[in-house]
Amino acid sequence: MPFDYVRIREFRKRLGFTQVALAEQLGVPQPTVARWESGHVSPCADYIGAMCDLGRVKGIDPSFFFPSYSRYDPQSDRE
Repeated sequence: MPFDYVRIREFRKRLGFTQVALAEQLGVPQPTVARWESGHVSPCADYIGAMCDLGRVKGIDPSFFFPSYSRYDPQSDRE
């Protein structure tokens, strides 16, 4: 499953964190969080795991970051 970087900003806001606060929690510089949120860089598995752990504390399921998708498109059967 691909990591949905677009959700990082929403996740951070749900936690009530600024980019600086999230960066401090994860032990990374603030520009790194900004690059994750813009999709220029993807967080490594360790940071994804740490964000999932932070989210669990606030009741955010780890699946929040991973969009569900299917290669099957029911619309294509109608043509």
